Amino acid sequence: MAAIDALLAARRWPASRVVVLLPHPRLAAQARQAWSATHAHGLVPRFATPRQWAETLMPWSGSPEDLSRDPARDALVAEGWLDRVLGAGTEPGLRRELVARLVDTAGQLAPLAAARPPAERQAWADAAREALGLPGVGHARWESLVSHVALAWVGACGFDTDVLWSPLAQADADALVLLPGHQSDPLAEALCRARGEQGVVLDWGPAEAPAPNARVLRCADFEHEALSAAACVLEHLNAGRAPVALIANDRLLTRRVSALLHEAGVRLRDEAGWKLSTTQAGAGLMALLRAAAPRASTDDVLDWLKLAPAFDAGAVRALERELRRLGIALWSAVPEALRPEGVDALLKGLQAPRPLVQWLRDTDAALALSGQRAALQADAAGAQLLRVLRLGDAAHEFEGLGEAAAAGGDTPRRPRWRPARFNAWVREVLEGAGFQPAVQGEAQVVVLPLAHRLGRAFAAVVAPGCDERHLPASPDPVGTWTREQREALGLPDREALRAAADSAWASLLDGTPLDVLWRQHDNGDPLLPSPWAEQLPIAPADAALPPRELAPAGTAAPRPRAPTLVPERVSASAYEDLRRCPYRFFALRQLRLAEADELDTEADARDLGNWLHDVLHAFHAERREARPGEAADREALDRLAESVAHSQGLTLEHGASGFLPYRAQWPALREGYLRWLYAHEAQGHRFVEAEAAHEARVGRWRLYGRLDRIDHAADGTPVLIDYKTESRQRTEARIRVPFEDTQLAFYAALIDAPVLRAGYLSLTDARNGEPALLLEPDDLAAARDALLQGLASDLDRIAAGAPLPALGEGAACEHCGARGLCRKDFLA
Repeated sequence: MAAIDALLAARRWPASRVVVLLPHPRLAAQARQAWSATHAHGLVPRFATPRQWAETLMPWSGSPEDLSRDPARDALVAEGWLDRVLGAGTEPGLRRELVARLVDTAGQLAPLAAARPPAERQAWADAAREALGLPGVGHARWESLVSHVALAWVGACGFDTDVLWSPLAQADADALVLLPGHQSDPLAEALCRARGEQGVVLDWGPAEAPAPNARVLRCADFEHEALSAAACVLEHLNAGRAPVALIANDRLLTRRVSALLHEAGVRLRDEAGWKLSTTQAGAGLMALLRAAAPRASTDDVLDWLKLAPAFDAGAVRALERELRRLGIALWSAVPEALRPEGVDALLKGLQAPRPLVQWLRDTDAALALSGQRAALQADAAGAQLLRVLRLGDAAHEFEGLGEAAAAGGDTPRRPRWRPARFNAWVREVLEGAGFQPAVQGEAQVVVLPLAHRLGRAFAAVVAPGCDERHLPASPDPVGTWTREQREALGLPDREALRAAADSAWASLLDGTPLDVLWRQHDNGDPLLPSPWAEQLPIAPADAALPPRELAPAGTAAPRPRAPTLVPERVSASAYEDLRRCPYRFFALRQLRLAEADELDTEADARDLGNWLHDVLHAFHAERREARPGEAADREALDRLAESVAHSQGLTLEHGASGFLPYRAQWPALREGYLRWLYAHEAQGHRFVEAEAAHEARVGRWRLYGRLDRIDHAADGTPVLIDYKTESRQRTEARIRVPFEDTQLAFYAALIDAPVLRAGYLSLTDARNGEPALLLEPDDLAAARDALLQGLASDLDRIAAGAPLPALGEGAACEHCGARGLCRKDFLA
């Protein structure tokens, strides 16, 4: 301020007629406060960035094809420019990449174009394109094309700062004073040059910086660094040093530190901002668009339903449990009876191609029907999302946008966008739009980029992420420009970026208390400190939260008791859990902590088993006592196999290409089953029922189960059959020791018959040309009686308070859902 005051006095410039140009907008208020502190009376210069100054002179209303810094508009205009050059037949993936690169490249060139008076801008762009030379070949062809189109675009653009080149700006200010940032500002420098002696560039502060008042803290890993940075901030606040600047070198780390500070009740203002795509509002919109895809997975639709207030949360949870039990991976395969009312109509309304404006209106209507729009309007990020995308009534703002550029003077066309193109556009817009959450009251902590520390007063500064990866001494230049092209266009090269980084780092070392943090490892990779941190004449210290060293010690084996949680109804699988591991029974059956089944789109052996069970069930329910012959049986099995596959979503139509190898086994499985069936029926066996529920009682406990199939032998003896699609060797191992096998003995206990038989029907070895084989254990009655005696005793002891230790071994533990609870791997 003293330098500005001296300059105004020497030049005899009235303060009110001077505009002081600043490098970023947050400086304006602080600069006015600093001036008022030393000038209690009199007029004040106007402190502003070039854009802020332009806004006070004249509201900007550019043409539809101007570069606007609005990601939604700019992406559409960029598409129009590319359509003019390439036509509309470009491959969609390449098209999206070219659009993104064109917007990015035009954004790099925009400051250079805005630094030329509007009358000279087109000539500058033409000269720049000539300096770039002819388009290259191969991959260089696309890069060169993007560069040439970007120059043509910015050359034809008007900018919101163009008013600063007009007589209106000349009449508004007699002189300009530029306080430059770390990097050059082409527009501000050009405006000062155009003013001649009435344009002055000043340097910041004294030439000699004070001794740094810093601590260098070495951390172990990401979480350790986040905790340590939060501890440093809280230490400063507790000492009365506020506000604290939190430097955003590593955005992911800064988000974690911010979350920790929010939990501690700290008022925080984030000037670095987030991508709108990372907010809950952005996630909710993208969930709707993913769910509306014709081949949406069940997981995608469930994820959206959980975010849609219009659908009952309890009903959605019940639906998820049922679909995971059924293992239906694609929503198109979900039975109509299970789908919530209104879901299909809402989602199908977002599947047909249509113009962009209609997409925006229909998406807004879908958000309203799902209850999401009200939630978006009540949320700051959601309200910004609605504004950025122009959802609803504001959609008309995009009417014809970009179409004039594509037409090149011809009649504009109105393309119909497919869902994939619209979804990609929305995703790119949300990625390009920033969101800065508001803070109530005076902020105690301000999150800001390192470059915005310049000229701002803070009581303390905490700078996490000062490692070689997130704070390099020589940042990489943005874009694909060569060194010669950067020089010809006036873009900053590596040396200029290094000087800017050096200047930004030096702004931290102004005597303000400073904490510099870096971590030694990131996702297992070793990290070194930033060269700037290494140059500090300060030895690294232990982090604010040093890791605690704990003496290795085992975990005591759990021995829970739950006498009041013993289920009165027990299935075969539940009792199998108890026999394999009492703790597993406690966790999965008494506490009901069963893990949710995955809805993988890739078919597996479980799908094969479910498919065969349902095919054979439908076959025998339809056939009953009829014996139509081999050809009719074969035709019926093939028809039912196709029908069941379709109902379970296991066809190519449902995207289940992973089931093709299993379908290829069908002819062999069918023939092997029919060979066994005819021999079985020749012995006098007949089908009675399938998938029938049965119950029995032993003492105070009820047993229940659903049997795959019950036949009757020629003498009327019931024959219980359980289908198995596992390897025959494994099935043979089950019956080898019948007293250790739970399933058949348990099922036998469900049937009230003095004499019965039971066996596993091994199906899958039919692939080797062998028929299916019914494997029956010896002494089934003795195994059944022993199981009933043991089951009643075990449950009575649990009800009396017996402990349930983790006794599982081998295969019982390999795929156990309770392994993370029992901590068996850590037991002493």
